[in-house]
Amino acid sequence: MVAWAADYVGIPYRFGGDSRDGADCWGLARMILRERFGRDVPEFPHKDGSPHRLAAVVESAMPTIGADRVETPEPGDLVLLKLRGDPCHVGVVVGDGYMIHTLGRHDSALDRPEGPRWAPRLEGYYRVR
Repeated sequence: MVAWAADYVGIPYRFGGDSRDGADCWGLARMILRERFGRDVPEFPHKDGSPHRLAAVVESAMPTIGADRVETPEPGDLVLLKLRGDPCHVGVVVGDGYMIHTLGRHDSALDRPEGPRWAPRLEGYYRVR
C-alpha cells in the first residue's frame, strides 16, 4: 500500500468539511489532491445542509475542474461512483487497486473501487489536469 494514504485514513465524516477535523467525499478529495498532488480543485457550494445537493455538485464538477476520463487509473485520479443511481460520490485512487474515500457516518478508509461493493456503482476514473 502507498504510505501516504495512511495520513488520510480515519478522518471523520463531516458534511461540507475539507480538513482533518472532518471532511465529506469532495472535501477529502480536494485536500488529498492539493496536499499530495499539487492540484487545486475548487470548492463547490454544498454546505446548505442537504446531502442530496452533493450529487449535483460532484456531477457538475468534473468538466468544471478540467477532469478527463481515463481508462487506466493512477494515484491521484478521482473515482466517480454512483449512489442511488446518481454519480455523486468521489474517492481518490491510492494505487494497488485501492481508493480512499469517506461516506456519511463512516470515517475515511481504504476500499476497492472494483471490489464487490463498488464495482456495480463505478462510473469512471478522472484525471484532473
